[in-house]
Amino acid sequence: MIENGANPFLSSAWLGHCGLEHSVYHFNNTSAALSRFSMKGLRGVKILATPPWALDCGLSIDCPSSDFESLTNTWLQEPEAIKIIDLPPSDLNSSLVKNHTPSGFKIQWRHTRQLDLNTPLPSTRRKQIRRADKAGITCKIVKCWAGVAKLHAKSRSRKNINSNNTQLAKLLEAISHEPFSFAVEATNSDGKCIASGGFIFVSPDICLYSFGGQIRSQHSGIASVSMLSFAMTHALENGATTFDFGGSSDPGVDRFYKEFDAKTVAKARLISVAWWLRPFIKLLSPFSKTAKILN
Repeated sequence: MIENGANPFLSSAWLGHCGLEHSVYHFNNTSAALSRFSMKGLRGVKILATPPWALDCGLSIDCPSSDFESLTNTWLQEPEAIKIIDLPPSDLNSSLVKNHTPSGFKIQWRHTRQLDLNTPLPSTRRKQIRRADKAGITCKIVKCWAGVAKLHAKSRSRKNINSNNTQLAKLLEAISHEPFSFAVEATNSDGKCIASGGFIFVSPDICLYSFGGQIRSQHSGIASVSMLSFAMTHALENGATTFDFGGSSDPGVDRFYKEFDAKTVAKARLISVAWWLRPFIKLLSPFSKTAKILN
């Protein structure tokens, strides 16, 4: 359970083990964290961005607009040529984002999916959970996150997504000891872990699905559903009322989340690119999407 209202993405456990230099920005009671690194493919180009594996910069979307303006203007004045900053879930009509984001930033709207933990899962999901039970799949809370790290890496490898798995393992080991986190494993009838997930309470009432994966098999789909349902029950028992799937740019994964009856919730990404670098952006991946909104 999260304590004292601290955001996990601002914790020393996260920032001290994600593998990059970072800065924590404070203004009054508002805080956010960003990492610094160099751009691959173009030597000397520095980036200020959301810390690795964090789904947002840790900013409270309910912060005063004056604090938000002060922080975002501070970021614009930083020397990095590229700035990519993810804000927490809000909505497309967020006054904070729409009316108080400095003109130096472009806003790219993304989304996550959230569901109300007090609402029963749809019948199709409940049926899959019963099938998982009949197949001998069982779920449990685990203290060791090695299985989460392994299956998360496997899932990214299947999708050809680069990942520093060694650093990820260090991060997961660090946050596994924090009160804001828990992990769930789903094992088959032979006792083999075939699906796992790492979850964090980003606030007392919101549980976020942060890491996870599965071993492709006959039962991998229903094992993942059972694992997530188990995590939802645990989160509800510990005070959460909302489950956040974390979002995905993969249409198939997003559809999987949607089939839990999870509702679309907008997330803003703030992007700033130095004027002298913009002609090169179109040639560089993964910033091709960034280029489109700069035109």
